[in-house]
Amino acid sequence: MKPQPLGIMTRHVVRDSVEHVAEAIAQQGLQTVQLSLESAGLEPMPSHLDGGSLRRISHAFSSAGLSVAAVSGTFNVIDPNQEALASNLERFAVLCDACAGLGTKVVTTCTGTRNRQSMWRAHPGNLETDAWNELVDVTRRMATIAERAGVVMAFEPETANVVDTLAKAQALIEAVASPSLGVTFDPANFFYPSDLPRMTDVLLEGFDRLAPFIALAHAKDVVYPADGGSHCQYVPAGKGLLDYKTYLAHLSDSGYSNGLIMHSLAESDIADAVMMIRAAEAHSGIVRRT
Repeated sequence: MKPQPLGIMTRHVVRDSVEHVAEAIAQQGLQTVQLSLESAGLEPMPSHLDGGSLRRISHAFSSAGLSVAAVSGTFNVIDPNQEALASNLERFAVLCDACAGLGTKVVTTCTGTRNRQSMWRAHPGNLETDAWNELVDVTRRMATIAERAGVVMAFEPETANVVDTLAKAQALIEAVASPSLGVTFDPANFFYPSDLPRMTDVLLEGFDRLAPFIALAHAKDVVYPADGGSHCQYVPAGKGLLDYKTYLAHLSDSGYSNGLIMHSLAESDIADAVMMIRAAEAHSGIVRRT
């Protein structure tokens, strides 16, 4: 079994230039990134990206020996503010068109929430039929944009968003039925607190339902909510309950090869997370060439 290129979201490594961001990430022994355009001093989703900016960003990472596995293009896709939604869809198209210049074919997205305060907080309205129907409609429009640009939009199942279960993730793929719709596979997101005792079953269900559609893989960890709440909390990879040996073995067997992106961590957590992931790979029979 082969390991994934190991990487990180660029927003977790803050420097004064994109070149210095890339250098610092490479110095951690990493091979790939999920690009947040803030790391290049830009808006997360710019209204325009010129060729000079794209060449500078691409050169910064390639010169450091890093690939760009994906670019972050996340916004609330069921935003009740229709003007904001229309603007974000236009900016999403800009990101999709920029992918060729950045050396990637994946743009990450979410599945939205009715929560007006945060894109990453749950809301009872997420469970209503109108939220689902709106999500399907907007996702179809985004998949069409992605297809025209020759890229994949990778939505992320997440208990705080409309697609809060693996069954719903599969249902969204089937409803949209586009070759340009894929998944950001982050197993820490699959668990409500009541699911954590079923760790292996949930991981295997994730691969059973979504393996053919994985466009990007994430690495963070999950723990019970400290306050006994309804949603789990997230911590750096290796600091929680996620069974990384099972996760990485099945990821390797799935045929996916676009990298394993660490996030939800501080820069000071990177070394420990890398050590844990490499130990889990070795235990799973995955051979990493250094």
